[in-house]
Amino acid sequence: MPARWKSNGPHVWERGAGQARRAGRAGKAKQTDERGFEVRSSRFSELRTPNPELRIAPVALGVPIARLRGIMSEQQGTQATRSLCDELQITAEELQSRLAFLSFDAQDGRNLVEIREVISSRIDEMIGAFYDHLLQFEELRGILSDPTLVERLKGSQRRYMLSLGQSADCVEYAEGRLRIGYTHERVGLKQKWYLGAYSKLFELIVRRLTTRYAGDAGRLSSLILTLNRILTLDEIFVVETYYQATMQRLEGSLEKLNEAHRQLIEISRLDPLTQVSNRRALLESLELELRRSHRYHHPFAFLFLDIDHFKEVNDRYGHAFGDKVLQRIVGVARGQVRPPDIIGRYGGEEFAIGLVECSQEGAVRIAERIRLRIAEASIQWEQNVASVTVSIGIAMLTPDVDRVETLMNRADRALYEAKAKGRNRVEVCTGASA
Repeated sequence: MPARWKSNGPHVWERGAGQARRAGRAGKAKQTDERGFEVRSSRFSELRTPNPELRIAPVALGVPIARLRGIMSEQQGTQATRSLCDELQITAEELQSRLAFLSFDAQDGRNLVEIREVISSRIDEMIGAFYDHLLQFEELRGILSDPTLVERLKGSQRRYMLSLGQSADCVEYAEGRLRIGYTHERVGLKQKWYLGAYSKLFELIVRRLTTRYAGDAGRLSSLILTLNRILTLDEIFVVETYYQATMQRLEGSLEKLNEAHRQLIEISRLDPLTQVSNRRALLESLELELRRSHRYHHPFAFLFLDIDHFKEVNDRYGHAFGDKVLQRIVGVARGQVRPPDIIGRYGGEEFAIGLVECSQEGAVRIAERIRLRIAEASIQWEQNVASVTVSIGIAMLTPDVDRVETLMNRADRALYEAKAKGRNRVEVCTGASA
């Protein structure tokens, strides 16, 4: 793209030293910039702000009517603060580069003025022909069966066509075109329809240009080239933001899938009744902690907890009450351990607790607190009230223990010792044999 633009006539801006000035004026002719694009004063600045309804031009097809109505009505409020140009890094310089790549020059700017004049003079005829073409297809006839919606779509397309290429060198123009693609993707519009719509629109305009300039082949050729460039620019914007919106939607879906996968893994590792680790997850966590404790020479205590006479509780009060007892036991145990500690349901009424970086004295204190809290608690459900006790066996990790099973066997032996001594007790394994 040339850095400077010389005057190409009385209505063309001449750019120099970073400024633009008028090269001349002829009566009340429209002011144009160095590309021939129309220059409007600030009081018409609102014309550069894309009309929200332009975002579904040239036509929205393949979209459920109720959904399309909702999109059209909410666009202005929900998207007003979101800049797609910013997201796609389309600056004024980037837009200039895109125009240069399409070989836009001042002549194209002047051509666009003529193209819009031709469109304006035949706009109703072209829109009618456009919709006649759409209604040849069964899928589209069902979508376009609502007369009110069709009138809104026609109004949207009218504004799109009358603004074709107007201030195409401004980011506001790009923003409006980008929103077309964003909306198309959001409502699930099939690409075959909206890409085909650009081709049909090109054909309809070319036919009118051919009628107007039939005797001037050179002029007609120049106008058709310009029309192709501006529609290509618009189509690139639509495809680009459609892709961007698709990627954002897919990324969002991927995040949701990852979160769902994480939750499924978490659920698969939990005991559904007590919401602590199930047996498989418990053993995995204990194995990891055993290795870590050996590596860093940290103390580790393992507790086996069993509810005394739990079968009698189930037989007397029923399994539903028994479930409440299990949940209450877990609640008490959780209240006495730290976040890094491990707690899980080993099976039935047996629970296992791993106390990270905990000495034997500390483990005994924690076990006694758990035992006392449970013994002092009354468990009530419906008309039933009962109290239970627990027996706890403790085993400490020693250098000779390299398997979780060995540690568990030692704690299990201490647990049975507590049972043998009358239950509702805490015992520590003192022997080294498994």
